[in-house]
Amino acid sequence: MEKNGDALPGHSEKNRTRFWRSEYLPGVLFLDGTFLDMNFSRHSHETYAFGVIESGALAFRYRGEDVVASEGMLGMVVPGEVHDGHPAVGRRWRYRMAYADPESVRTIAGGLGGKNRGLPFIGRGALESRELAALFRRLIGELQLGTMDRLTASSLWTAFISELFGRFGEYPAAVPRASRGSVRAACAFLRENMTRNISLDELAALSSLSPWHFLRIFRDETGLPPHAYLIQLRVRTAERLLREGYTPSQAAAEAGFADQSHLTRWFRRIVGATPAAFLKEVSPAGARHSRSEGENGHGQ
Repeated sequence: MEKNGDALPGHSEKNRTRFWRSEYLPGVLFLDGTFLDMNFSRHSHETYAFGVIESGALAFRYRGEDVVASEGMLGMVVPGEVHDGHPAVGRRWRYRMAYADPESVRTIAGGLGGKNRGLPFIGRGALESRELAALFRRLIGELQLGTMDRLTASSLWTAFISELFGRFGEYPAAVPRASRGSVRAACAFLRENMTRNISLDELAALSSLSPWHFLRIFRDETGLPPHAYLIQLRVRTAERLLREGYTPSQAAAEAGFADQSHLTRWFRRIVGATPAAFLKEVSPAGARHSRSEGENGHGQ
């Protein structure tokens, strides 16, 4: 049986990614990705993820629903929402994505209602809007070609975010849960102790709950069981360390992986590239304002 996150034999060369940034939009990481056989493990992002499906179709489980984003549609994931990603009905997909810092999005969207109401939210994972898709394509295309100045880039980005959340956004009222504080404490403990060999009993004891009860409320709150949440913390930590110049072996040790191969296995399932390829892709060398960050396998 195919493992989640692994490529089918003989087709890995069909999965290609290119990461890049523009100094005009420093809070955004862009991705051009083509995938034939990639299955992304369930994960979440600390950023917003916006993208246009250029060909094929992407399927993913998002907020309890099976979603398909086909050609011309916008794919959408908000920070912290757990999801996966795979070809729909055996079809490859190609997309262009933007991973945006939440605070920058909050700043732009906050002007819609005249006040800052917190992080804006969109509940649907696939949106149909030819106008927004065209705006997104224009922004990315001209940034890559180097034909756009700073004012135009920031204006188009602001227009895209404003129109997207103005049309589809919402600010749902927070629903208080008695268990939320316990889960937050457990998440903080995992972040602070991610290199340790932590037991479920240890986590449950922090909340004075039985292991079974703790496991249930943790998964309800975060969308992941504690062991998967810990793996994601380690992967995201390794991703940050690679950006800071660590080697894959150094990042693996600092993030709590057994060795580099252990990091590589999980990094590819969540990010979509090996640590070595990702390190090459996010190297600082490149063009003045549209910097290529590599080619070869950040996933949906």
